[in-house]
Amino acid sequence: MSATPGALISTWAAADPALALCVLIGSQARAGEAATGPDAGSDWDFQLATTAPERFADGAWLAALGLSPLAYALRPGRLGSALKATAVTARGEIDLVILPTEPLRGLARLVVGGALPPEPVARQALTDLAAVLAGGYRILKGEAEFGAFYARVASAIPPARLDDGEVRRLAEGFVCDYVALRRRLARGELLAARRALHLQLAEGNARLLHELRLRRGLPSFPDVRRLERLDPAAAARLALPDTADAAGLHAGALTAAQTCRDLLQELLGTAWRWPDLGPAA
Repeated sequence: MSATPGALISTWAAADPALALCVLIGSQARAGEAATGPDAGSDWDFQLATTAPERFADGAWLAALGLSPLAYALRPGRLGSALKATAVTARGEIDLVILPTEPLRGLARLVVGGALPPEPVARQALTDLAAVLAGGYRILKGEAEFGAFYARVASAIPPARLDDGEVRRLAEGFVCDYVALRRRLARGELLAARRALHLQLAEGNARLLHELRLRRGLPSFPDVRRLERLDPAAAARLALPDTADAAGLHAGALTAAQTCRDLLQELLGTAWRWPDLGPAA
């Protein structure tokens, strides 16, 4: 049987002196967990700390693993100065968060010493890292140098959450987007309305539901990952019709608005009310 991308990355990282850290994250790090573990279609997610980040500008480095990318993209990541490399290969998909080694070492020393960085960007990076580690992780290389840092972030730094004020602001933004969608429908701008429904309104409700599940102590992942498997009834709350006709889009907007109302009731009770927008709103 051919080696998995995970096994190839692990072997390659162990032998590469430019890599100080290799961490398996995501569903593959949760192997053995029925609801949230990997399946046959799961990709492989890693964090790497390297002194040679320029190596990942294109997919040529994959030749060292015996892989050839069918598609390759390098894009900004969420962890401060990190980049995210994504490769589609014949053996599976690989996502790498590329971290520069020296800044990470400085951050690790600070956090293990009991302090937090003063820079807002660095603090946000730690919050983002905590959210990633909450889903499980396994250090494959660099445990001696970075293990205490990862353990402290995972145990002592809370992932990003929405407080009641942020929930209200999200609700107000939802209403603004909903009104704009209705105006697009009235003008016959069906493509723009469809885009707003499946981007702005769907994203607003997804964030609200994620926060509600966290407040109730239920498992939840950003971007509504695994929700159908974890809780089909919760997933059904976010379902929207995939339609391009005016009647279907109008019905979808009303459904999304009702979902928003319900979620706000569960999150805030009477502290926020849906405004009077007129008929059929």
